[in-house]
Amino acid sequence: MDNNDKQKKKSSTKKTIFKSLKIFLIVLIALTVIAGGAVIGVVLSILKDAPDIDPTKINASLDLTSTIYDSSGNLIEKIQAPEFRTIVKVNQMPEYLKDAFISIEDERFIKHVGVDPKGIISAVMDNLKAGSTVRGASTITQQLARNVYLTLEKSWDRKIKEAYLALQIEKVLTKDQILEAYLNRVNLGQGAYGVQEASQTYFSKNVEDLTLAESALFAGIVKSPTRYAPYHTIRPENFDPNKHHEVGRVEILGEKYITVYNEEAVKRQKIILKKMLELEKISESEYQSALNENIKENLKPGQKKIEGISSYFTDYVKTQTVNALMERFGYTKEQAQDQLFTGGLKIYATIDVKLQRELESIYNNFTEILVGNPSKIKGPILVDWRLNKAKDVIDDKGNIIFYQQNNLFNEGFELILEKGTYELRDNNLYIKNKKLTPYQKHIDISDYYTIDDRKNLVTHTVGSIIIPEGQFSISDNKEVKISQTYLNDTKDFYRIDDKGNLLISEKYFFRSKDGIVQPQAATVLLDYRTGHIKALVGGRDVKGTSILNRATASQRQPGSAMKPIAAYLPALDNGYTAASPIDDIPFYANGKLWPRNWNRVYKGINTLRYSVEQSVNVSSVKTVEYIGIQTSMSYLEKLGIISKTHPESDSFVTAKENSATNDENLSALGLGGMTKGVTPLELTAAYGAIANDGVYIEPIAFTKIEDKNGNILIDNTPKENVVVSPQIAYIMGDILRTTVSNGIAGRAKLSNMAVAGKTGTTTDQADIWFVGYTPYYVSATWIGNDSPKITLTQSSRAATQLWQHIMTKMHEGLEGKTSFNKPNNIVSVNVCTISGKLPTELCTRDPRGSTVRSEIFAKGTEPTEYCNAHVELTIDSSTGKIANVYCPEENQVTKVFVERMPPYSPAQHNGIVPSDYQYTAPTEVCDEHDLNSVIESPPEEDDALPPFPGWGDEDDQDNEDDYEDEDDYNDEN
Repeated sequence: MDNNDKQKKKSSTKKTIFKSLKIFLIVLIALTVIAGGAVIGVVLSILKDAPDIDPTKINASLDLTSTIYDSSGNLIEKIQAPEFRTIVKVNQMPEYLKDAFISIEDERFIKHVGVDPKGIISAVMDNLKAGSTVRGASTITQQLARNVYLTLEKSWDRKIKEAYLALQIEKVLTKDQILEAYLNRVNLGQGAYGVQEASQTYFSKNVEDLTLAESALFAGIVKSPTRYAPYHTIRPENFDPNKHHEVGRVEILGEKYITVYNEEAVKRQKIILKKMLELEKISESEYQSALNENIKENLKPGQKKIEGISSYFTDYVKTQTVNALMERFGYTKEQAQDQLFTGGLKIYATIDVKLQRELESIYNNFTEILVGNPSKIKGPILVDWRLNKAKDVIDDKGNIIFYQQNNLFNEGFELILEKGTYELRDNNLYIKNKKLTPYQKHIDISDYYTIDDRKNLVTHTVGSIIIPEGQFSISDNKEVKISQTYLNDTKDFYRIDDKGNLLISEKYFFRSKDGIVQPQAATVLLDYRTGHIKALVGGRDVKGTSILNRATASQRQPGSAMKPIAAYLPALDNGYTAASPIDDIPFYANGKLWPRNWNRVYKGINTLRYSVEQSVNVSSVKTVEYIGIQTSMSYLEKLGIISKTHPESDSFVTAKENSATNDENLSALGLGGMTKGVTPLELTAAYGAIANDGVYIEPIAFTKIEDKNGNILIDNTPKENVVVSPQIAYIMGDILRTTVSNGIAGRAKLSNMAVAGKTGTTTDQADIWFVGYTPYYVSATWIGNDSPKITLTQSSRAATQLWQHIMTKMHEGLEGKTSFNKPNNIVSVNVCTISGKLPTELCTRDPRGSTVRSEIFAKGTEPTEYCNAHVELTIDSSTGKIANVYCPEENQVTKVFVERMPPYSPAQHNGIVPSDYQYTAPTEVCDEHDLNSVIESPPEEDDALPPFPGWGDEDDQDNEDDYEDEDDYNDEN
């Protein structure tokens, strides 16, 4: 051990000594005050605030529930978690389970009166020997008092109240009653409260069936449910077979998680077993047997079903409450959930119940609103799928995404592996079937689909086959070998039917029976002036328990809905105006023609306003290129899309996070082709900043949290920051307004209500959006399949149609407002839409009609120069080139043209011609008419013009000496 390590250990020991002595002194003071009746003002003041309790009803208090109220203060939900805690009697618990907790948490539990000074001293000594905190100083009775009646706040106040309440509990309850209440209440990680629920969570069995090794494992969790839980859950994309050992798979809120073994839990378990041996709670042989028990193989995660969530909104309120408690009080996630489910909190939500019910009602009629009577649809509705001959859903490369149910399972839901894809050799089972994807720790089974009676596509997830480590292997050609040993131990694992197919029993994998309706959709309704979420729905036709909340947790590519916030709003704040000309001509990326416009044409020069109204891809990409990627990102940070302080919590992938695949590019910022995407809530809040005079307000789902005694724990004032000035925000909003009134988002119009917004469609219509706002609310609606590989039959017009239907209902009874509030210092100026400058007389004579339009500007940004794009030229009508002095008069035509800067040459772009190219000023002079052509065609007598000096009237003789011969004339001209 080097000097640094010694110093660190010495410092850690000092901290441990100080902490233990502090706890000892606090409790000693409290005991002195309580037992001796000494009058100490501070302590008496603390005890005055201690809650009144009735220990005889302590088991009933285990079910103390938190509540959620709406924005009007009406109760909308009592938060309960019946699947997380199951009460069992103390006589159902194994003796070694109780002994394990007593040994490590409170070895003098049977003897003390609720507080144990001797135990405190003993804990201090043990901690000093270990050089770290291995034991706490609180008794089991104190822990029970804290868990049931107090918060997790770390303070002297709480320790004194804790000791006081423990003494009260000990006066009226027996030790068995206290232990029973404690073991039914203790947090054992992974959302499991109490030993019975922990038994199901970790081993899928009842508490009475726990072994000594498993019991000691549970006792070790108490110290830190996060650190010492026997397994952790991680998302499949974060699973590393070289780093993690998979013990199973679970589904939480509709999402799959892999459970991975946590070695720290067994390290802690060994400390408990040793302590039990020292206290003679177990024999040497029991100790050795427990040490040799393979916890890793014993673990069998049980499926979690979270009940009590009445809607997507309250689900999100709970999530935000947990996050707020963690941030405000430094709780772990488990501690915050503990308070949510059992702390009796009063949570005041921002929800408007009337609007929420209306929104949910609309989603219940999703099909009828968008496609009418489903019986007239061949089906499945809105889904643009590809099928192979077997009617499996495939992607554009022919890979199977979802099997038809009958191709994957038989009627008994046994997995069908066709004859010829498996073989029994040397009593081992060898399988190579495309329905299985083998990994080092598990074997994935493909998902499947069905069609419901309303002609919805329904997708069903299938879990993995979990086989113990060492019992199966994978060859280089992906053939799976399952050992004879495993097959002998699991006689019902498979059977062979009369067709020779191998059938694997459904008990060896998880299957989502209800499935999820496709396509899915989500909507958020936000009061942009306060940041209050008024209503949200995170999915459609969801049966049973709440699942993935797509409104708040599902990141999808925003497509063109990204353009206003990543390209045009930053541009307006950095020198552009609504009248700035942008030339929609071929653009190239890495030498390739990219991007294509949605209408497959190039319009040529148009204003920024028009570019937004018509969602011109080239214009947005050129705009981002001009202002710079870093500038665009800086505005996305202000708009809540990027978090520099917590990059792990946002969905934007920076080059620092992934140098190969990231969002620091023109596709992500100019077209919304992000790596992950954004949530409807994030996009709603970002557009809310435009609506709210340029001020972004972080969206919140609750305004405050009170404890069970009515004291305010958290006053949830949303964070806000200025993104742009009110003038720039108003101009961007006005452009979005005309995108609805004049542009491609016309379906979003509301009767007697101003609307500003933008559509969004991703590649092959995998995701469709509409995001917009009125003088009252801002809202985003997304539609898409959970698997982006399955696309839609309709474009963003369907999302716009649904948004319009929703917002019509959301505004019923509100006063009509046909305009948005205009800030000061907005000026209207006539401009030329080609140059973006003040118009000249030539602008009114543009061959397409006058290009003079009234446009709004932030005062000081309006143009001061006159249009120099329009020019007047005389051309030869036969050549289209600038006429020279020899072009016949009848061919000479004077016209107004647009002088493009820089010039555009179709030849340099494979002959591609933008729509307005015909109005571009020619740069070449006519070369078909010259002196020779005039000589070869003598003029008629009536309209002759002298082609050469000396011909004609005598008045022309003055020029005779100017040139010596014809060659001099030609050289000069």
